[in-house]
Amino acid sequence: MTRAEMILKVVMSPHDPYQGFVDNCIKLLSDTDFTEFQKILDMKGLKRGEQACLTEMFKARSPHNVASAASANSAGSANQNVEHDTSRIRKLERLIRNRM
Repeated sequence: MTRAEMILKVVMSPHDPYQGFVDNCIKLLSDTDFTEFQKILDMKGLKRGEQACLTEMFKARSPHNVASAASANSAGSANQNVEHDTSRIRKLERLIRNRM
């Protein structure tokens, strides 16, 4: 099967036994990294609480992905800070426009 078909198979599979889902993902997508695993969880539409549990299991099962997980978390928080600053600037600009 192609990589896209494997990703679809993982996305469509049930996530209820968390360990089984993580094992299935690692088996079908052996070269997946932490960021790709998070994207798969986003495609499944899982809540952040469920994602946190699954990502912890994924980190435990794939020790070589720990370094990429740390860089993904730092990049994600940096992106959130930029978005937050941008929204604050937009609010300030709106306030200035409304007062003119």
